[in-house]
Amino acid sequence: MMSDYITYYAIIAGISIIAYWINYLRKSKLNNTYIKTHIIAEITTAAILIYSVFTKSTVLIPLSFGMLLYATINIVGEYIDKKEIKMVGILIINIIILIFLMNFL
Repeated sequence: MMSDYITYYAIIAGISIIAYWINYLRKSKLNNTYIKTHIIAEITTAAILIYSVFTKSTVLIPLSFGMLLYATINIVGEYIDKKEIKMVGILIINIIILIFLMNFL
């Protein structure tokens, strides 16, 4: 049985990722191929996070959390380079929460 905390976190994370990229795409133009593939990877992560909660899949939840952990670690460097300390802090907190919740999978 899946913990309620894991369920809520997966739903919130999935919806937040989708909302972030919709807002990003609304505000900017995409000229970089890397960013396009990165967005596809993150939307896929969000979709699997949300889908795994509704199916209560014991295989997809760990996979989606692993994808989210990788994506979070991957993007921290970009925000460090941009000196966006607030976003770096949010992402580090996200990493800590993810590692904590992964112990209950």
